[in-house]
Amino acid sequence: MRKWAFIFALIACFDVNAWESCGTDATGNTANCEYQIIDGTLTIRGVGENGNIGYWWNDEGWTNEDFTSPWKGKTFQNIIVEDSVKDLGSWGFFGVTSQNLIQLPNVDTIGYSALRSVTAREVVISDSTNLISEGAFVEANIQKIELSDSIETIGPWVFRNSLLRDIVIPDNVKNIDVSAFSGCSNLQSLTIGENTILGAIFDWSGEERSENLNNLKIYCTGDTAKCDANLKAAGYSDFKSVKATTQKINGVTYVYDDKGKLVTTSGRRTEKRIYTVDEANRVSGKINRFSIRYR
Repeated sequence: MRKWAFIFALIACFDVNAWESCGTDATGNTANCEYQIIDGTLTIRGVGENGNIGYWWNDEGWTNEDFTSPWKGKTFQNIIVEDSVKDLGSWGFFGVTSQNLIQLPNVDTIGYSALRSVTAREVVISDSTNLISEGAFVEANIQKIELSDSIETIGPWVFRNSLLRDIVIPDNVKNIDVSAFSGCSNLQSLTIGENTILGAIFDWSGEERSENLNNLKIYCTGDTAKCDANLKAAGYSDFKSVKATTQKINGVTYVYDDKGKLVTTSGRRTEKRIYTVDEANRVSGKINRFSIRYR
């Protein structure tokens, strides 16, 4: 019996699933979080009432040594931040790669440079977030981002120099601040509502826009005249919006143009379920029956 008890105790000491402390951040404070890596997935949870990931840039320069998070520079299959995290901190995901999903927790605010320079196929923002603040996704290499309907404000420089190709802004967003999409030369579609007030979203601060936006199409989910007026007020009278409708199915927003053609989505389906016939028709492209028959 003692022999087996010793073996079990020894195994526990080497438990690969154990949670590790996030440690001391760049300000010398202990980050109120723990993390573990299982099967390529990084999971982070909050500790105590604060649940703060911490501040991970020492403000001295821009080399790798200046960013100190415990997962710095690593590549994961997925990154899951649990709801026990109350504050995403700053710079914690700088240079981190998720080959698939980054799932963010139920936080009121995504703070300054929280996910700066992160790489991910898709980011999902939870339903309680109402503010994405300054520079949260600057220089991020993100293919898709699912913004929650609870978001009311997108702050300045939030997606500056990011590699986003398409983004769907929920109708509840009241304001998009200056330079939110400056330097986003890959941007091909922006979907907005008629009541969203725009700042100089494509401009650098105090300067005219310099990036190539020739391929950008702007879709309006309401009255195109109102969307165009908002664009003109922001200094973009050369853009004319296209009437669009949206439908959210299985956590993904689908955007259709004025002819009913599916033009973009906010993300990918992240879980399997059975679709109704109407949903299947809405989310699926037209089938080339000839190619299927003779393939």
